Amino acid sequence: MEKKRLVSPVVVSLLIIALIELVGMIGDPFRVESGGASIYWLFVETFILFLLPAAPIIYGWITRDRPGSILVGAIPIMGFILLLNFNYFYPSPDLKRIVEVVAYGVGLSAVAGLEGYFASKRIIPVAILLGIVWFFIFFTGID
Repeated sequence: MEKKRLVSPVVVSLLIIALIELVGMIGDPFRVESGGASIYWLFVETFILFLLPAAPIIYGWITRDRPGSILVGAIPIMGFILLLNFNYFYPSPDLKRIVEVVAYGVGLSAVAGLEGYFASKRIIPVAILLGIVWFFIFFTGID
C-alpha cells in the first residue's frame, strides 16, 4: 500500500520536470533577432519560475499527503538543477562545481519539501513564507 501512495507524487514530479524541459526545447523559435526573448517567452519563463515553489503547496493543499507533497517539492527542483548543469559535469567533472550545484539543489529541495509538508498540514502562511525564502535562495544562487 505504501508504494502505491508514493507513485502519484513521483509521477507528478517527473511531469513537472518534463514540462520544464519541453518548454525549454520549444523556446528557441520564440527568440527574436537581437538574441533576447520575446514578450510571450518571458511570460512562459515567469510562469515556470513560479510553478516550482507553487507545485508542492498546491499538491499538499489538495491531497493532504505529507510524504507525497515533500516529494513533489524536492524531486522536480533537484532534477531541474541537475539537468540544467549537466554540461558542467560531462566533459571533465569539476568537483568544486558539482559540490556547489548539489548544495544549492539540496537547499532549494529542502525548502520546497517543507513547503509541501506545511501545506499538507494546512499551515498555508508558513508554506507561503517558505516559498518566499525559496525565491531568495533561488536568486542568490544565480551566477
